[in-house]
Amino acid sequence: MVSFLTVISLWVGILQGGFDWVSFLMVRRMSAQGKTTRMDARILYQHQDGKMVTHLSEPTEVFILNNREGELEVYNPEKNSVFKTVNYDYSSQNNTFYYFLGQSPNMGLEAVGYSLGESTIDDGFLVSKWLPPKKLKAEISYVELVTNGDHPVFMGFVDDEEVYFKKIYFYDFESLRGITFPMSITEIDYLEEDSIITKTTFREFQFNDPVDREILDFEVPKNASLVK
Repeated sequence: MVSFLTVISLWVGILQGGFDWVSFLMVRRMSAQGKTTRMDARILYQHQDGKMVTHLSEPTEVFILNNREGELEVYNPEKNSVFKTVNYDYSSQNNTFYYFLGQSPNMGLEAVGYSLGESTIDDGFLVSKWLPPKKLKAEISYVELVTNGDHPVFMGFVDDEEVYFKKIYFYDFESLRGITFPMSITEIDYLEEDSIITKTTFREFQFNDPVDREILDFEVPKNASLVK
């Protein structure tokens, strides 16, 4: 769930863009062990309260509601059941979509405790090494961030053996109301015996569309059973 939400970028950026809410379609394909699964969703984000509603249509209909405080609700209409939790990892401000719309120059690394190490120029690209906070040093040696002009194109997570255990590529950039946004993101997670490749694409961005209000105003039914 954390990985999914982190791909869905800063509400400040949305406010600067001069609109109240934004919606878009997302398709996410994950390949592992010779099998590919697909997830289709419509995502809506409202700047006033940081509310984000994700309506999954494939493979199963699910509504995911979260906000900037990290409050999360996952509702299954078929079962009329809901899972609830509070964790900042699930915050609507803690995701790729948020960082790009906010034009965050370092993908939020500094905000979560990373410090800038060395930076070099390689074939016109700025390559920066970000050192993790103390609590993450056992898992991450550093994060490599590559930017092309004003937008990131690559993030690599490196372990203490100088080996990448995760790579993220941002590409197919388009301008959305003056904001450079990647319409495609590919993530590669390296496991001991295999790797997981996840490609996420975005399309059909709409701003302040009244049709979206029905989904954006969605609330979990009060009679939904609580999943523990």
